[in-house]
Amino acid sequence: MSDRLGRGLSALIPDSQSPDNPQPGIGTLPLSSIKPNKYQPRKSFDNAKLHELAESIKANGIIQPLIVTKTSASEYELIAGERRLEAARLAGLESVPVVIRSVSKKEQLQLAIIENIQREDLNPIEEALAYASLAEDFSLTHAEIAQTMSKDRATITNSIRLLKLPEEIREIVAGEQLSPGHARCVLAVEPEYQPGFAEFILKYKLTVRQAEEKAKTYVQSLQKEEEHHKKTALIRSFEQELASTLHLKATVREHKGKGRITLEYKNPAELEMFKNLLGKLK
Repeated sequence: MSDRLGRGLSALIPDSQSPDNPQPGIGTLPLSSIKPNKYQPRKSFDNAKLHELAESIKANGIIQPLIVTKTSASEYELIAGERRLEAARLAGLESVPVVIRSVSKKEQLQLAIIENIQREDLNPIEEALAYASLAEDFSLTHAEIAQTMSKDRATITNSIRLLKLPEEIREIVAGEQLSPGHARCVLAVEPEYQPGFAEFILKYKLTVRQAEEKAKTYVQSLQKEEEHHKKTALIRSFEQELASTLHLKATVREHKGKGRITLEYKNPAELEMFKNLLGKLK
């Protein structure tokens, strides 16, 4: 692990703290003695899959031990295996197999954050939060995180950018209804238009490429539409004013500042009334 992490985290996290009376090895522990991992980046679980795992544990037991570290005389903190821990509780187990790692506080933080980021079942927002935690808690640059994670710097930057999305869109991305690629297209438009654009992408099932192209004109097209509706409201108001004054149906058509006013009468009496009204205006 230390080779993979490189010198970045080692230089930034003090190594002076050591675990309290660690007991390394393999064994079993009561569930009640294992505290959740406070650095766990995954915030939600698929309940259906969790219950499936619980049923499998009932039938076959836990094949892969949990990894924990000792925090006090009677308590341990989970490093890896939170999903197995939750499923074990659902299965009604009282104790679970564990690997007790003798780690310093520094190594515990590394394992808790780095190993969990590498889990394939993190949703895009959980992964972004984990990268942001590395950047904020350890003052790592995006390039240093990329080197640590064996990823491109742009991948890290683009992931963290997802956290700039409004909360309602982050939930959609976390639920994987909207891909990270689509979400970055949403970020390309002004914040006030982002929720509407996200709905537009989902409604019309745009590909990422289509969303990229639409993002270039989405706001302008909405503004034109809003302006059109605004003019239409003014025209309708004018039509109503003409109809009330002339006692005839009035229609106004406009295009690029030019237009036509049409008056309709239903019978000779309405036409005669209009002629008389014009005569009074002379």
